[in-house]
Amino acid sequence: MNRMLLNVKDVSFAYPGMAEYLFEGVNFSIYSGERIGLLGYNGSGKSTLLDTIKGEKIQDKGEIANLSEGTFYFRQEDYAQGGMNAQQYLLSSRPKLYWLYEKIKEMEKSGIRNPMKYSELINEFGRLRGYEFIQKIKETITKFGFLEEVLRRRVNTLSGGEKRLLKLASGFLGDYDFFLLDEPTNYLDSEGIVFLIGAIHSSKSAYLIVSHDRWFLDETVEKILEIERGKIREYAGNYSVFIHTKVIERKERMRKKKKIESEIKHLKEVERSYKVWGKRREKEKIGAGDKGYVSHKAAKLMKRSMIAKKHIQEKIRELKKTKPYIEKWHDFEFEPVNIPTQACLTVNRLTKSIGDKLLFRELSFIINWGERVALIGPNGAGKTTLLQILLGLKTPEEGDVIWDGQAEIGYLPQKWDPVEDEETPSEIFQKTQYQKARTLMGCLKVRGEEFNKRFGELSEGQKRKIKLVQLLISKPNVLILDEPTTHLDYVTVEKLEEALKNFKGTIILVSHDKFLLERVSRRDIMIQK
Repeated sequence: MNRMLLNVKDVSFAYPGMAEYLFEGVNFSIYSGERIGLLGYNGSGKSTLLDTIKGEKIQDKGEIANLSEGTFYFRQEDYAQGGMNAQQYLLSSRPKLYWLYEKIKEMEKSGIRNPMKYSELINEFGRLRGYEFIQKIKETITKFGFLEEVLRRRVNTLSGGEKRLLKLASGFLGDYDFFLLDEPTNYLDSEGIVFLIGAIHSSKSAYLIVSHDRWFLDETVEKILEIERGKIREYAGNYSVFIHTKVIERKERMRKKKKIESEIKHLKEVERSYKVWGKRREKEKIGAGDKGYVSHKAAKLMKRSMIAKKHIQEKIRELKKTKPYIEKWHDFEFEPVNIPTQACLTVNRLTKSIGDKLLFRELSFIINWGERVALIGPNGAGKTTLLQILLGLKTPEEGDVIWDGQAEIGYLPQKWDPVEDEETPSEIFQKTQYQKARTLMGCLKVRGEEFNKRFGELSEGQKRKIKLVQLLISKPNVLILDEPTTHLDYVTVEKLEEALKNFKGTIILVSHDKFLLERVSRRDIMIQK
């Protein structure tokens, strides 16, 4: 029988200064072995809810009982830290093994002056299956896209993406029966995502996962919790089942809404007719020569009309209360652009290295106008570096990049320059673009008050949406997109996918979102290590 690991009862939370709760009256339970997706648009409170479950934020109302024996929380901004090497960092998830390993290494460095003690430590390390665990560490980091040599490198010398992946890998080496994963597929390549899916399936632990990767959710979760307008609803099935259910629900809500609006319209027409009828009877009373019978009858009918009008108004109020709320999500699209013919981009024999590492040699390809091309390859193969070379931001050792003279390039990077955190949206748009920018931001559920905030004060999802607005307004006929769905909510991902499908220009795309690649790209260019 499955054991309850988490019970969330009537939980409400608001940040200081908020007029309303971010979420209110939240109730759900999680049992051992369950795999659940947590969805909602950017700013709906998904990460905050995970924080309250882990006890890092305190709810204003309600109770949270985390009954797990060990909870691993992987946040969007989490990364490994410290001066130890990567192998030591991962080994430290098993404190006893880590202590033994360090003692053994200390004795080896000092010349093993006490062979008997050294033998005892070695035997104990073996008895606790330490060598098998080290082998598991090597297999795990390889499947997450690392080369084995990274184990010898100090954690503080790794890149931000490598530190993040190392942190994620540490969770699958520890003894946890409950995982809170916030966008775990960020920075994972296709092989890493497949491994993560396998690791989740082979685990008996429970998982609550926030992710924008629809294919990943389809392959992992069996239930969806959605935060919408501060409330939480439960849906059986994976992401695709959830979306299908939402479409059916929306159609039913629209049908009910139209029916209620039609009934309200009819009642208002009846109310107006009573009003006209009552005034007519009032005139008859005033103009009547007979001040008795006619006057009495008109007054009686007028009173009846007033009662009927009151009943109608009450009925209208009741109908308005039952009219279903329908979340307004507006489609957006790229501006129509001029599309020439023939070659848009010619890449001739590019060679590029970073330090001692060769990324690619004599890479050549041609992309024609209107083509949709995906750059495919594992982490570290040089996909982002290639995009930067195409944009002229980096220089190859050899080779040429030749763009058609009519190319107007729009670029959505995977990460921003930290300097940009000091800017505000009002500074990146021209004043003539303000109205359109605000409208598009509203379509993407970015509130108007964010227009004058520094980027450093905004969430990653809000930043990406504003950068997407900037891309839409720039009217490019070539799009270069590096992981465009990262940090976006599921609705915006669906809308972006549709906009890209309708875009007539050239698209060069790097993404780990399998759904996006299958539905948008028509050709792959493989970049291999």
